[in-house]
Amino acid sequence: MPDMSLIYQGRCWKLGDDVSSDELISAQHVFEYDPQVLRKHLLEERLSQFASQAQSGDIVLAGKRFAHGSQHTHPFLAMKAIGVGLIAEQMLRPTFRLAIYSGIPLLEIDQNVQNMLDDGDQIRVDFNKGVISNLTQNTTTQVKPVPDFLLDIVQAGGGLGYMQATLANHIVQKNTSTTTKEASHGV
Repeated sequence: MPDMSLIYQGRCWKLGDDVSSDELISAQHVFEYDPQVLRKHLLEERLSQFASQAQSGDIVLAGKRFAHGSQHTHPFLAMKAIGVGLIAEQMLRPTFRLAIYSGIPLLEIDQNVQNMLDDGDQIRVDFNKGVISNLTQNTTTQVKPVPDFLLDIVQAGGGLGYMQATLANHIVQKNTSTTTKEASHGV
């Protein structure tokens, strides 16, 4: 898989609990699929400055029931286009799967971690190891990272990238195997 860094450092955007998927991106954009357009609408109704101020490496910190409600990839496509990571206190399984499939690095946290981070803090998150450092408050904690096979999907840029890389690797291995067999048979 590609060696994409899963260490993000930037501003903490603290959202709180019960952020619905329609609050992440309004349902009026449901037929838009261009990530560069969607990124302009991410959180526009809840945190209007986010789309214009968020930068690659920033972290969205969500509370309980993040992205509940309608399940669609739009918010995650927008997050990926901006280049932000996600740490959340509680995610429903469909939301978790959509984030991974979209290539969003994420960690699930508990209330203690939520309490050590404030909106606007500078934080560093190592998604591979589950290490979260609050650079503003000089504190660090560790949580359980997602399993390696899910990190592989994220590092490939999402589910589609992972399937393409896996297929390409399979074809290369098959061609190498065929060439080796032909060489051993004097073909």
